[in-house]
Amino acid sequence: MVISVTAIYQYFQVEKEATLEPYIKLYLHEQGAIVGMDLEQYIKGVVTAEMPASFDIEALKAQAVCARTYAVKKLIEEHSYPQGADLSDDINVCQAYAPVLNFAKDDSNERELAKRIDEAVESTRGEIMLFDSKPIDALYCSTCGGKTESAGAVWGKDISYLHAVKCDDCSKSSHYQNSHTINNEVINKLVGDKGDTLNIKILAQTPSGRLKSLSINGHQLDADTLRKGLNLPSSWIDFHPSVHTTVINTRGYGHGVGLCQYGANGMAQRGKNYHQILKKYYLGIDFYKLSY
Repeated sequence: MVISVTAIYQYFQVEKEATLEPYIKLYLHEQGAIVGMDLEQYIKGVVTAEMPASFDIEALKAQAVCARTYAVKKLIEEHSYPQGADLSDDINVCQAYAPVLNFAKDDSNERELAKRIDEAVESTRGEIMLFDSKPIDALYCSTCGGKTESAGAVWGKDISYLHAVKCDDCSKSSHYQNSHTINNEVINKLVGDKGDTLNIKILAQTPSGRLKSLSINGHQLDADTLRKGLNLPSSWIDFHPSVHTTVINTRGYGHGVGLCQYGANGMAQRGKNYHQILKKYYLGIDFYKLSY
């Protein structure tokens, strides 16, 4: 029996002694096909795709709760996906998904990684995060670079639980700080100019220091266009131009909003549990366990 999104919403309105685990239809965007599965099996696939299975178990639990909360919010809001699917594996509109690790029978390391994902999901089964009695938008990124970003600074709309917080635990990430040397001609192409002459001015930054907009040779450009055009890991950027090339230093990987995955792992390695991790990155939240 397929449980409807209306029934999922009822979890927050009516107490039930026993309910069915939601069954979802997932759109696989590269194949253009739909697969069906129980919600918790889907969460295992999201954790597999979104976080290294070698991370500390408490970080994996935090990721499982994020993935579940994000999915439940999408289901309740009845987002539209191709072919009538409930969710999608396209990271531009939903979360990544990968089949749970297919390990060889003689590969003990792969078996152990699969067991860790299974443990993280099963031990948090049905658990989601709420704010004001509603599932939160449980956004997350790989590496914040030392400070997360507020939703208001990135998308122009403040969200009470998504404010910038200092993060001292993601410095082990390979994306914590990076340096990129790019030909000036490549940068100029973003605004339709040619040649090496490059005049960069920062026009606006977020409170945390991430770039919002800049001008290149007098042409205004937003940070997202720059980031995508130069394939940069984040918009926390500073420039060091020279005659023919420009060194661009970046911090972090992703939009920086919500949970920092490497920060979560660092906190877990310091002995913090997944509730403590999640309460750091999502302010004022409560936890709720769906009864299935």
